[in-house]
Amino acid sequence: DMGAATVVDLSRHPNIIGIKDSGGRVAKIGQIVQRTGADFFVLTGAGATFFPALTMGASGGILALANLAPAACIEIFRRHAAGGWEAARKLQARLIPLNTLISSKLGPPGIKAALDILGYYGGPVRPPLLPPSDGDRAALRAVLAEAGLRSKAQSYTPGGEGE
Repeated sequence: DMGAATVVDLSRHPNIIGIKDSGGRVAKIGQIVQRTGADFFVLTGAGATFFPALTMGASGGILALANLAPAACIEIFRRHAAGGWEAARKLQARLIPLNTLISSKLGPPGIKAALDILGYYGGPVRPPLLPPSDGDRAALRAVLAEAGLRSKAQSYTPGGEGE
C-alpha cells in the first residue's frame, strides 16, 4: 500500500498514467485525485466503496464485484455521472453485503460459487483453496437475492422506486 504522497510523486512519471487502489479508503482516493492532474486516472478496486470513490473524483473501478454484478456496477457509474446520486447510493448500499461476503470471507472461491449459482461457469477452485461450505453457499444465495441478482436466464433490473 503506497501512501498518497508517493502516488502523487509517481503520477509525474511520463510512463505512469494511473493507479488502481484497492484499500477502500475514500479519503486517500480524494487526496490523490486532488493532487494529481486530470490526465492521471484513479481507479478503485474496492467494490464496497465504488460510489463514494466516484464522488471523490475516481475515474472508475476495477472491481471483483463486477464479476457478479456487472450491470449494477455500470448502473452506479452511469447514475453517478448523470447526477443521480441518491439512486447510485441506494444501489451501492444494496451491493455492500455481497461485496463484504466475497472480499472479507470467501474470496475467489466465493466468486466462482456465486457465478455457478447465477448460472454461469465459475468452476472448481485451484488447490490449496477450498470450495465454500454449504453454509457459505446458502449465505451467497441470500446476499445475491438481496442484491437483486438473478440467474443469467433473468436479466438484472435496477430495482425499486427512485433507483
